[in-house]
Amino acid sequence: MEFSRKLFSSLTGTQGPDSARVAQDAKAFSDESLATLRLNISNPHISTSEMKENMLRLIYGEMMGQDVQFGAIYALKLAQSGQTVAEKRAGYLTCYLLLHEGNELNIMLVNTLQKDLTSSNFHHVVVALVTLCNMTLPDVIPSMVSHVLAALSHTHESVRKRALIALRNFYTQDKDLIVPYLDQIKQTLYDSEPSVMSAALGLFAVVVKDNAKEMKDLIPVLIKIMQQVIDGKLPKGYSYHGTPAPWIQIRCLQIMARLGQRDLSASKAMTPIVIGALHKARQGVDAAFAILFEVIRTLNTFHPAIILELCRFKDATRNPLLVILKFATSSNQNLKYLGISMLCQVQPNAWSDAWWSDDLLSAVVQALESRDETIQRRALDLLYRMLTIDNSENIIDRLVHAFYQEQDPIEKEGEKDIGALSNNSSQRSSSTREYVPSRKEKVLGQILDAAERFGKSEEWYLDLVFDLLDRGGNTVTMQTVEQVMNVFERGATSPAFNTTHLRVLAVQKTLQVLAEQEYNLCFQDSLTPQFTLAYFALWILGEYGDDAEDWKMETVLETLARCLVANQDPLIQSFVLSALTKAALKISPNGVPKSVTAIVREHVLRNHRSSACSPGFTYSPQHSSSSFSNHTDLQQRAQEFLMIAQLVS
Repeated sequence: MEFSRKLFSSLTGTQGPDSARVAQDAKAFSDESLATLRLNISNPHISTSEMKENMLRLIYGEMMGQDVQFGAIYALKLAQSGQTVAEKRAGYLTCYLLLHEGNELNIMLVNTLQKDLTSSNFHHVVVALVTLCNMTLPDVIPSMVSHVLAALSHTHESVRKRALIALRNFYTQDKDLIVPYLDQIKQTLYDSEPSVMSAALGLFAVVVKDNAKEMKDLIPVLIKIMQQVIDGKLPKGYSYHGTPAPWIQIRCLQIMARLGQRDLSASKAMTPIVIGALHKARQGVDAAFAILFEVIRTLNTFHPAIILELCRFKDATRNPLLVILKFATSSNQNLKYLGISMLCQVQPNAWSDAWWSDDLLSAVVQALESRDETIQRRALDLLYRMLTIDNSENIIDRLVHAFYQEQDPIEKEGEKDIGALSNNSSQRSSSTREYVPSRKEKVLGQILDAAERFGKSEEWYLDLVFDLLDRGGNTVTMQTVEQVMNVFERGATSPAFNTTHLRVLAVQKTLQVLAEQEYNLCFQDSLTPQFTLAYFALWILGEYGDDAEDWKMETVLETLARCLVANQDPLIQSFVLSALTKAALKISPNGVPKSVTAIVREHVLRNHRSSACSPGFTYSPQHSSSSFSNHTDLQQRAQEFLMIAQLVS
């Protein structure tokens, strides 16, 4: 108990003015205790209650960053021989913290878990299942599946409920382990205990994300569960502020939305019970508002024919969208946010005068001017969904304004090489965790998408793109540039755009911008080169420099040569040389101007012949390790250009 008091005082004291001193004391306490702890837990005569206290000390040492792996075997022993639930829990928790994939002790953990799962004491079974609910060891989980499935038929509801939670954890770790047993698991939806049925809904809410077609047979049981909840047949303990089992209702609606997506017959079968949930939730508050939101989202996720049919009515009992007005026009900021969020869920083709009123329009305008940033952002999302060719200019202007008001995402150090420029896209694809874009990245994506689909003219689009690439900061990545480049390659979808004309104007715009900047690609008075804008501008000249007869390719080549002289950064020079090579292949019979080839020889081959930097150029620390490779790459690119220039001359 003395340890527990010291732990409590240490954790609570770190928030006070003496937090640094308390943290030092806590670490010193941990250092002093480890030596004694080794002796205590190795004592063969120690009791299980004392061992539990020592396991708490081990956990604390782990929290303090100490190496306490020596205690793993003793944690396993406590999990095996603990006399009480608290002792077993302490042992399992310590095992969870200390054992990792490939540890030779994992086989002992498997044996201990299997023993407890088959115990006649349901408390021991529950403790083992709770451990499996958080288990992430891939070499332990497969051997546990059969035992957990057997626990689904246990007589005690706590065991069945935790078995379902453990199976959900297994499914997130390895789907193939659980999919063959889904038919068996479906039977738990008919369990007489609402807690078990609720746990089963949580599992199938995850399963339907990947197996919606195979889960269509869940529709009848979901309708039955919803009807029981709405009719108040569940125990009163599941009600919240008069709303019957709101979390069960929400979970059912989420599963229904997945099952009814793009399936008209399934959507028609579930629509009556969803409307019934709407009418029931109209009478409630608090949690009932969450149900109303989920109903709106579910109906708009169903087959489009469902919401198109419902939105024609002007009767509030038949048109679910009419409930939105109450929230969107509320003086309560939380309810207003909920109302705007509901509007964001409505399908664009469902907007009609039957439910869209002047009051709603006024509420949206007020939300755009709200002092609450969250409401402003949600209103902008709504505007994006309302985009048409007629209102696109005003909406995009608002989005651009919001983009520049947002704070840049944190930039990592050393992102100046070409690999780092595309780090966002590579990390997003390689990471097992789903990437969540920042708010500014999301707005940038909306702007580029809206501009491509509803741009009013090519000149307007180019001005917008160059401005975003120039002033976008850390949010603009190579992935952003590639998105814009795709528009030039495949053509924009805006009816006001002509792809050939867009390319011609892009070359003119690029030549103009480079001339205004004196061919220096450090834009906006920045000492740091704008790599994304530089890459885009130079790519335009290399790809489409020959698309018009208003200028000669010699002009493009001379412009690129000036860029090579004005920019000493190796990455910028590599962009320039790539563009020069592409342009040289499109040159007229007169060949590449000799002045251009002379500049390449002078500023690349001669100045970078050795690994030393050229006079006047300073490498930053992040480049020092790769300076030689930079020079080698530039020399190779330069040689390729000169060979092509000789061939076309």
